[in-house]
Amino acid sequence: MIKAIVMTTLLVSLIFLTACSGESLPKDEQSTSTNIPTQNAATDTTKSQDTSAKPSSNSSFKAELAIDLESAKDSLNENERPALDVLETNLTALVQHDHKLYRSGFVDDQLAEAMDFYYGEQFQYTFSSIESIEKSASIKKQVHITVLGERLDTTTNSVEEVKMMYAIRQNEQGDWDIYTID
Repeated sequence: MIKAIVMTTLLVSLIFLTACSGESLPKDEQSTSTNIPTQNAATDTTKSQDTSAKPSSNSSFKAELAIDLESAKDSLNENERPALDVLETNLTALVQHDHKLYRSGFVDDQLAEAMDFYYGEQFQYTFSSIESIEKSASIKKQVHITVLGERLDTTTNSVEEVKMMYAIRQNEQGDWDIYTID
């Protein structure tokens, strides 16, 4: 019995670490990737959400969506472009603190609840650029869009760089939904 509990704990830990690793696909899978040149691109795109926070002043931080989504449309075919609308809605909801709008873009309520840690009244976001748009090789009609920006935590008055990868997929009814944010 103890052996089963230990094995289950190890398996859950491995799954959690894999999910938090920041890689969207295993190394042996191929994907089609398009890097989007943008204004305001972060100088170090290898930083993830775990980067150290730096002190900042609330008065100098401006919550905004400053991504040129029109230029990103060229990276997608016409059938995939609604994924950008889903992305824009979610990012706008984070910037404007609209919890209902934030939850509306997810494939189901259970996933929306699991992704609530990105949303919080103490957080203010500025999204500055799209780092990449990748079409999934293993999942049909799914795109991975990685956005860069900053998040202010008003409880600690600290700003951290964020890198969020959205997996957005078209369902059988033709609607595009968020399947995860990593």
